[in-house]
Amino acid sequence: MKGADETQIRGYVAATTNANGTGVNFNVNLSGFPSSTLGPFIYHIHDQPVPASGNCTATLAHLDPYIRGEQPPCDPTHPETCQVGDLSGKHGNITTSPFQTSYLDLYSATKQGLGAFLGNRSIVVHTSNATRLTCANFVLTSGSSNSSNTTTGTSATPSPFTGGAASNFAGATAVVGVVIAGLAFFL
Repeated sequence: MKGADETQIRGYVAATTNANGTGVNFNVNLSGFPSSTLGPFIYHIHDQPVPASGNCTATLAHLDPYIRGEQPPCDPTHPETCQVGDLSGKHGNITTSPFQTSYLDLYSATKQGLGAFLGNRSIVVHTSNATRLTCANFVLTSGSSNSSNTTTGTSATPSPFTGGAASNFAGATAVVGVVIAGLAFFL
């Protein structure tokens, strides 16, 4: 795993609740990928957050609450059959640098308590052979909650983190059910 000073990948992935409450809107903006011969690059929501050590391997496997597994590979024409965390499988690999895309993922959730909840997870960017290049945690950056013991912050203009195994996220706003609103990460 490359350390913060060994990767040039920078950018963010923002995740916000869809206006109608169904699914999550993703806004992806990443650049600085290594040689295109290592691509196409893939990215996933992983089951565990990045620890303070920055070890991307500690994020474990893709978010897969329905135990779908890795095989057969995700079929983007049937995203309902893919692992919840397989964002590039459902919505396309990273084939350019910089890479920018936005999409609605109907199978991810910003509502705490659901198996597809991404708020306590991480994003990992891989080479085409699944080598982990960089990772970062999702954190709540703006929103509100119906819970009296939950606090949220706001960030009008997110500041990107410029390290490898990032642990800082910032981003968009939206109001969702109980706890979570806008989630994003910066590399």
